[in-house]
Amino acid sequence: MSNIRTTTITKIDVIEGDVSADIDALNDIVLENVDSKLSEKTYNSRNEDSFCPPNEIVDEIISEMVADFKTATGHDIRCTQYWGHVHEHNMSTNTHNHGECFASSVLYLSVPEGSGDLVFIPKINQYNNAMYRTYFPPAKGRYYMFPSFIDHYVTRNQSKEKRVSISFNFRKV
Repeated sequence: MSNIRTTTITKIDVIEGDVSADIDALNDIVLENVDSKLSEKTYNSRNEDSFCPPNEIVDEIISEMVADFKTATGHDIRCTQYWGHVHEHNMSTNTHNHGECFASSVLYLSVPEGSGDLVFIPKINQYNNAMYRTYFPPAKGRYYMFPSFIDHYVTRNQSKEKRVSISFNFRKV
């Protein structure tokens, strides 16, 4: 009998959940603040992001996500920041990551048909071959939590309506 051993080098989990909070009210809050950009410089990716004021709905959602993350991973986390994101027709998000944090999340508030997918690109090899990309379709009230270091982007919004989401960053406690 041979001595067989398996070593896992890379495992990336994406947590998917649905929130019970008032998504429509939060959608309105994000849209009311769409012009409060986090950067005035158009070359800065934060120019796509909008301020979302503290509110009870966001607090409720953060509590749900923190509890779900603890259940799924055993890790305690705390939210360090969040912001709104509104995509008009033909808008998309370039490939990026949130590497300075432990976990990140996106919650979809308004998802018209054809509004694009969330795409993850794990750095499995130096070429980032398309076969390693994983597509997640958005759904109203659904969130995806993932390791902050993983590269991701959002495909083009083909809809004439706005796709609205809110993103979160978390640190390990």
